[in-house]
Amino acid sequence: MVSVKVKLRKSVRDGNRGVLVIQIISKRKVKVIKTGLKVYPHEWDAVHERIYLDRAGKGRNMQLRAIQAKLTAELIRLDSIIQTLKAEGIDNVNEISYCFDHHSMSGNLLHFMAQTCSKMKVDGRNKSASILETVKRSFSMFLRTSDVRMSVIDAALMKQYEAYLLKNNLSLNSISCYMRVLRSVYNKAVEEGLSPQKLPFRQVYTGIAKTNKRAINEQIIRQMIELDLSSKPTLSLSRDLFMFSFYTRGMSFVDMANLTQDNLQEDYLSYKRSKTGTPISIKVEPCIKVILKRYRHKNNGAFLLPIKTAGGGNYTSQLRIHNKRLKRISQMLQLEKPLSSYTARHSWATIALRKGVAVRVISESMGHSNESTTRIYLDSLGQNVLDNANAMVIRFS
Repeated sequence: MVSVKVKLRKSVRDGNRGVLVIQIISKRKVKVIKTGLKVYPHEWDAVHERIYLDRAGKGRNMQLRAIQAKLTAELIRLDSIIQTLKAEGIDNVNEISYCFDHHSMSGNLLHFMAQTCSKMKVDGRNKSASILETVKRSFSMFLRTSDVRMSVIDAALMKQYEAYLLKNNLSLNSISCYMRVLRSVYNKAVEEGLSPQKLPFRQVYTGIAKTNKRAINEQIIRQMIELDLSSKPTLSLSRDLFMFSFYTRGMSFVDMANLTQDNLQEDYLSYKRSKTGTPISIKVEPCIKVILKRYRHKNNGAFLLPIKTAGGGNYTSQLRIHNKRLKRISQMLQLEKPLSSYTARHSWATIALRKGVAVRVISESMGHSNESTTRIYLDSLGQNVLDNANAMVIRFS
């Protein structure tokens, strides 16, 4: 039980104004907060813990009313902090005082996640921010409360959250993603001194489980290319975008959307993966030129492909539309599993492997960042090796 009292700390000099302080009391421990508000002893009602507003002239009365209003606002803010912490079972006077003094709930996990998310958006990391918002929403639903203090995050709580996710039919890889996102934010908070390190994620799943393969074979790709979509221009566009991704070693949708004339340098497309920042150069094969030429006059200014303008939406909405169209194409091809933007990337890698391309070549071709350790021990591959690998994969005759 936390109790709050307001007292006047009198000046050591008689006749001078004293300072109003707030006492927070819990479990026989007392924490004093200085408000910076000053009144004379005869202006303070110690019994009712309020200012006498009828014992001064008009000018001083207005000053006292302003002081009382500030005191009331501070008490309301303090009560809000106490109630928030109480919901998490926290009644530590030091925790309460810290939150009050710093005008924030920075020691709260969800609050910290919201701040981190805002910073990501400022930095242009919208995809990461979107994932973080999803995890934050999920964890909030699990907690059934507005927030939780960092200090109560432990292994037991995270095991409960893992069980909650399993109960809601999330896959192991989705659970792993959620846990890794939370772990990253938690570790960042620890680095900033907002919580002691308790290693709360040591007992939950953060690995990568084997999943059903998303790749399609060369026969299905041929069927897709030969599919008559002349009367369906929107589906034809999505097919071209899918094939462009396949022809460019599995280029991601966001990287395709951001391609401009500046990325086209003579016979090469040169860009940096938005996900990892890895620089990639791709030789512009004839099949790539055909697609670029087809949309030369349909793109948005300097952009090479008509993604950001299609439908007037942004990248995220266009990705959803693209995947819906690919699903319709999948139905036309009578595929058991629907195509998605990721299918092109998986298919390129799988076909490359079947054609005998070394894993190391595939990894560097696709700009995988998790091959950095391997590259320490191996020389970087020449551009012609990557060009030849791509030419081999996309050649069907």
